[in-house]
Amino acid sequence: MAFIKNVVSLFSPAASTDPFPDSVPFTDTDPCAACADPCTAHPQLPAYLAKKIEKGPLVGTAGKPYKRHIMVVEGSGRSWPERLENTDGTSGITPIIGELAAQVGERVGYRTIVTAAESFGSENSNSSSSSSSTTATSAAPRDGTHTQLMLFPDLLRIPNVTAQTAAELVPALLEHGTVPPTFAPTAMRGKAWIFVCTHKKRDKRCGVAGPMLVDEFRKAVAQMKLEGEVEVYGCSHFGGHKFAGNIIIYHRNPAVDGNWYGRVKTCHVRPILETTINEGKVFKELWRGAMQRDDAIADQNRAKVLAGDW
Repeated sequence: MAFIKNVVSLFSPAASTDPFPDSVPFTDTDPCAACADPCTAHPQLPAYLAKKIEKGPLVGTAGKPYKRHIMVVEGSGRSWPERLENTDGTSGITPIIGELAAQVGERVGYRTIVTAAESFGSENSNSSSSSSSTTATSAAPRDGTHTQLMLFPDLLRIPNVTAQTAAELVPALLEHGTVPPTFAPTAMRGKAWIFVCTHKKRDKRCGVAGPMLVDEFRKAVAQMKLEGEVEVYGCSHFGGHKFAGNIIIYHRNPAVDGNWYGRVKTCHVRPILETTINEGKVFKELWRGAMQRDDAIADQNRAKVLAGDW
């Protein structure tokens, strides 16, 4: 058997040794170059938590490949249970949609991740800029049974979704790439959406680092006059608390790149807004990986660009 494996390996294409794909516009710039070491200009993690952040390469730590992300606007980083897996309704709609996505994923052959997201101005944010750096389109759910979804890379908002209507929506979206018109989807406006893990009961590292980053991002968005272009949300666990702070950035470009950053500090916030959001460059030092590109959606978006509808 070992001989057969060796022979097969001779005729198998060699795996790429470069974990940084050419398709991603990386920069080697230090995202914290403007700060002293240690930084005294920005809020920092307490020492007892900072020493629990794992060192070493971040690239390749983004988990299993996925092609879609559904954000369910409900709850907050302080209120989410440790594990959002209870589908009896006590943990909200998020785990119900997650289970539907997993079932459909087995049929369609690709993975969709489902995450809860805080509404703007949630209890986790302490800064006065929290509401000023947001838009009215990102309203909180009306009650405990209706919620709003944000779909990536589709860049759609779906209002008033329930556990019952999700059973129709999720298969239509994942199997056919369409949202039934009865759900009244609306196009998301803006340049980028930043999601920061603030899931306190899952892990204290993100529970402390996350809200600090949300506040710092929202302050910087307001100061840089990016309101309406950049939205910042706290969200539930998506993997890698040992690399806190963890963020995912969905960027308005034809592929709607979903880049994962780890070990993000408050002193990285302005460089991320300036370099990643405004210039479209990805910091190698922070990059964990990215959402798989959906060629069909990328082609549709390129057509929108040419038509001036992007």
